[in-house]
Amino acid sequence: MNICINCGVELEEGLKRCPLCGKNQGDPAEVNTDAGNYPSDIIHLHKREVRKLIWELTGIIAFSGIAVCTIVDLVIGKGIKWSLYADVSIISAWLFLTFILLKIRNVWMLISGLSATVLLMLLMFDLISAGAEWFVPVGLPITLSAAFFVCLVVVLYRYARFKGFNILAIIFLSVAGFCILTEIILDKYMKGSVDVHWSLLAAVSILPIALVLLFVHYRMKRGNKLDSFFHI
Repeated sequence: MNICINCGVELEEGLKRCPLCGKNQGDPAEVNTDAGNYPSDIIHLHKREVRKLIWELTGIIAFSGIAVCTIVDLVIGKGIKWSLYADVSIISAWLFLTFILLKIRNVWMLISGLSATVLLMLLMFDLISAGAEWFVPVGLPITLSAAFFVCLVVVLYRYARFKGFNILAIIFLSVAGFCILTEIILDKYMKGSVDVHWSLLAAVSILPIALVLLFVHYRMKRGNKLDSFFHI
């Protein structure tokens, strides 16, 4: 069995150069002992290159779409009107994809970046639609509420001793809370008073699911068998 002297991958008989790391098997001087020469490191490097390529291609597609929308609006509409909405949406989607492709390890930076992108998009929409002025009373608090509940889930996930169905329950409860806050914000903006209806129905529908998930999680954590508990 032939083994590469550099990265340790198995080689075919008579193969003089490793197809993975490219090192000449007959020249020990080519062996590099520095970090980043193992197969896993080469695979990670390849993944980074693929992510960079995808980012570049999506950037070309995004800005091509912006150019097309703007030109069509100028030619047909004799001005820049609806294309502004399309351009802002495309840029925001590309920024979202950029954060994901960059694979930011710090979850707080990722949440902050995504929240800032949403806020910027909503602000631009508010500025484009002259006279609406809904960003501060509606867009800002709803976005911050969503970011708050996402951060809450992340914190509870990190500090939870046992991770399982309880995390799903927390997500469901966060969705219920977000629905209630959203309706409160919308009511204050549109009616000037709070009259909770649909969000309360959504929360009541979600609550039993969350309670069942919590029950199942802590029963499993204690080692009790659910089939014997329910006499199945």
